[in-house]
Amino acid sequence: MDLGGRLPERIRSRYAAKLFVVSLLITAVIVAGGTAVAGQVSDRVTEEQLDSVEANAELEAENLARWFEGEQESVRLLSSHRGVDPSNRTRTEATLARELDRTSNELVSLHVVERPTEQPSNGTTERIVASSDGLAGEPLAATGIDWGQTASGEEVTFRFTDTADTLVSWVYLDDGNMSVAIASPTPGGDHVLVGEYHPSTRVAATADATNGSSTVVLGGVSGYVMFEKNGPNEFHPYKGDATVTEVESRIEERPDQFAPISGAELDDAEVRGYHSVPSDGVNWVVVKEVPRSTALAVTNQVRTDLMGLIGLTTVGFVLISAMIHFGPIRAIRRLSRQAEAVAEGDLTAEFRTGNRIDEVGQLRTSLDRTKAYIETITEQAEKIARREFDDTALDEEVPGPVGEAMIDMRDDLEQFIEERDRREQRLEVFNRLLRHNLRNRLDVIRSHAEQLADRTDGDDAEAVLKATDRLASIGTRARRIDRLMARDPDPEPVDLTSVVRDLLSGIESDDVEVATEFPSTATLRTDAEILRTTLTSPLENAVRYAESTVTVSITPTADGYRIAISDDGPGIPAVELESLAAGTETPLRHGRGLGLWQLKWGTDTLGGDLSFETGVGTTVNVTLADLTDRTGDETEE
Repeated sequence: MDLGGRLPERIRSRYAAKLFVVSLLITAVIVAGGTAVAGQVSDRVTEEQLDSVEANAELEAENLARWFEGEQESVRLLSSHRGVDPSNRTRTEATLARELDRTSNELVSLHVVERPTEQPSNGTTERIVASSDGLAGEPLAATGIDWGQTASGEEVTFRFTDTADTLVSWVYLDDGNMSVAIASPTPGGDHVLVGEYHPSTRVAATADATNGSSTVVLGGVSGYVMFEKNGPNEFHPYKGDATVTEVESRIEERPDQFAPISGAELDDAEVRGYHSVPSDGVNWVVVKEVPRSTALAVTNQVRTDLMGLIGLTTVGFVLISAMIHFGPIRAIRRLSRQAEAVAEGDLTAEFRTGNRIDEVGQLRTSLDRTKAYIETITEQAEKIARREFDDTALDEEVPGPVGEAMIDMRDDLEQFIEERDRREQRLEVFNRLLRHNLRNRLDVIRSHAEQLADRTDGDDAEAVLKATDRLASIGTRARRIDRLMARDPDPEPVDLTSVVRDLLSGIESDDVEVATEFPSTATLRTDAEILRTTLTSPLENAVRYAESTVTVSITPTADGYRIAISDDGPGIPAVELESLAAGTETPLRHGRGLGLWQLKWGTDTLGGDLSFETGVGTTVNVTLADLTDRTGDETEE
């Protein structure tokens, strides 16, 4: 209800008569409302700081999990090393010493022990046949390894389901160092390779994002400290016997020692974020500690600034109220004209004036228009920051240079994210594939080189050359793909029939029959060089893996053409297609080469669609349309 509208016009048009009472009311509202806002903002900033510390703990937990899973894979691979020969202790210990020197600082010893012949075994009586610590001939108990208990509290048995299995111990003390062991059977199955690690070395190298912060790793049963930077190498309560923190309580109260937990807590001295290590076989919890004064520095500053702003606002309003008696009408009109001038430029808004006809009503109108403009900009900025580029809020026009800047910022951010994601995906896959293939081929080179050292005849040199050629081929293909995919396509009229025929003419088909179903011409606007690079891999693979027949066809579609390449070979392995569909590769799921990635990236760059039909043989479908230029319009001929 507009009470001011009931006042006589003579009073409503005179501001000085009601200024004193209104000023007192407004001052009270400012103080009360500002105090409430200050508290709310302070609480929100504190919550965000807690979330940030928790996020840091989660990141460190994921890094520790990736490291630990990588070390399990390393032990499993090392157990298959040709130099690990339990019947030849000298050779085996030389291999263990060499591998120990070239691996990470966390790995401190390697042992080869007899696999238990009777079950169950707790992994203590098995004889060590070779050791980097000189423990050959001793029982496995000499290492001090504790294989721990299962989630149900039963003692873990020292057994393996197959030669690819790994076993992870509990944390134990090894000569005063907090240690953990990883075991994996040798290929013959009668021995086990055991690696001992000091994870504290890795925790000590942790990069802390905030000054004064530290990292601690707790156990998943009692909450005792497992690993920490600059801490004693002994099992001890996290904050001492007299203090039980939230993270310790959650560790002890959970029904399953491997159940994941995460969160953040705040006490008088510090902020703690914690997160379980997401890796099978370990129940550790990473805790990030940040001094309270550091973590909540922003909160304290915000609170101080808000209270200062409230005080300044109150003082300023009182001063304005006092000064308005000496020229209120002129000052308010001048302020209204200034606000209106800004509203017609960068800030536009409408204020609901109601029945108020004095100068304050005019000011209100201008400020409301300013407020609406700022709200529009704020909402659009939030959508852009959250990458919600399709939200309808971004369709609302914002006039002036600020609006133009918002559009440019949105477009630039969309383009940056899309170029960055594509590049990161490509580099990640290149890194994993090249590292995997180079390692395997180098193992071949090393194996045959050892044989050549023992004798001078045979085909070993030829095997070394083939492996070397394969490595060179992979490197060359990777460089070619990266060079072509990194540049922008250059559309031009291309005859698909001519390109495919030319590519097939350069592929040796031997006993494979290649049947073609081409139109006389199939002209499409696309990048000829990227197209050739894209189609080379599926054509070569079809001929290479076909039993007897390969069929290549080009058929028109509504927007362009579909190139279908079919063969009657064994088909593409499922793991290859899974990696392609996932858009990335992992240590446990990776392809054997770059061919499929070359096909996928090339098709994406040309704006096409890629699909596979598997069953009897394989059919690769590449659907292409006319390639457009960077503005989104088709390039004119």
